[in-house]
Amino acid sequence: MMKSLLNKRIAIFGAGAVGSYIGIKLVQAGFTNVDFICRSTLATIKKKGLSVVNRDNPPYTVDINAVDKLIGSYDVVFLCVKHKDTIEASKSIKDHLSNDGFVVSMQNGVESFDIISQYIDSKRVLTSVVYVMACIQDKCILRHENEGRFIFGKYINDNTYIDILEQIFHTAHINNEYVINIKQAQWEKLMRNILLNPLTALFQKTFFEMSKIPEAMELAKSLFDEAKQAALFNGVDIPDSFYNTLVNQLVTNNFKSSMYQDVEANKTPELDAILGIIVKSFEANNQVAYYSDSILKVMKAKYNYWYQVSPRLASDILVINKDKVLLIERANEPYGWAIPGGFVNLYETLELAGIRELYEETNINANIEDIELLGIYSDPKRDPRGHTVTACFVYFSDQEAKAADDAKNAKYFHINELPDNLAFDHAKILQDCINKYFKNT
Repeated sequence: MMKSLLNKRIAIFGAGAVGSYIGIKLVQAGFTNVDFICRSTLATIKKKGLSVVNRDNPPYTVDINAVDKLIGSYDVVFLCVKHKDTIEASKSIKDHLSNDGFVVSMQNGVESFDIISQYIDSKRVLTSVVYVMACIQDKCILRHENEGRFIFGKYINDNTYIDILEQIFHTAHINNEYVINIKQAQWEKLMRNILLNPLTALFQKTFFEMSKIPEAMELAKSLFDEAKQAALFNGVDIPDSFYNTLVNQLVTNNFKSSMYQDVEANKTPELDAILGIIVKSFEANNQVAYYSDSILKVMKAKYNYWYQVSPRLASDILVINKDKVLLIERANEPYGWAIPGGFVNLYETLELAGIRELYEETNINANIEDIELLGIYSDPKRDPRGHTVTACFVYFSDQEAKAADDAKNAKYFHINELPDNLAFDHAKILQDCINKYFKNT
């Protein structure tokens, strides 16, 4: 049984975060015939392989079979594409299932079963609810923060394929749970997505950050209430207490939602599978979901057409006083000692932004004629809060520093006695400074 199970031909249709997570689990468990159907990431994965990063283990690379389309017949197809690609994917899959083959939808929303069943026998379609914090970085790196959990079931009263899917999950050490009422579980996940995704993407803040903004949370509650009514329209009763339960879960996590990740990657977020379902449910009952419809239209206007999300721009000024440099101790996260600086305002030059931030944090006035550029620092990982590009200038001065604004301390350090807890990539910047200005020291 085990040998025949491991030899089953399996396709991961859509090698994004969820698909890659499942596929890698299968490969590591010894499944020998797993195809990853990739498109935009195909060339990169073929060249570099698929790497895995999580907080519990050092990074490692997994050899996978990445292809651009289904080839031959498959016993199991895990459908992991975005909602908008479901029809096209279903058309492709229907001609590539073995006689006993089946499909498992691992998608957001509550419409996947109805869509897939238009092209594939409904008895062959299983749906699921996915709880996994994962993302794809640099097209070939899977980063996941937890061991995922998958709830699965069937919309029709038929147990075919349940046992075999449970065996696959068990063998691959994938946390799973079979439920009879998968529709209820999907709507509960949709309620979570309504709270977590649209507004965090629109405001570009994690739920933890957003929870500190009263107006944002009022909007979130309004979206939740509309989704609760939409669920009732569809025969699913969501208790009022579920809102506080979800908020208490989400507020403890500072992970970026899937929509937020899509926006940062300049991808169109998955709007119709979340907000669109609420709007359609109200329309089918001759009502209007005012909040969901408005947010949906705003986000479509912003993200369905040309848009560009760029790194944040910052400007720093490193003050040099003979053989010492001035650093400030940050009062906000990320904590540590740092070069004075901050974000550039709209219509503000890099030079003037640096001068402004230096004065606000240390009470030191710099002349624009006397600062000079040390370098531009743009590594996407240099700032844990997100991609930030900074221009670092130097300024020679013996002015006394006085901490202010978001600096709780300001102090000159000898270049050979720098603190260990330097924030961002400021250890590198300081070394560049030492190499340029203190070669003979």
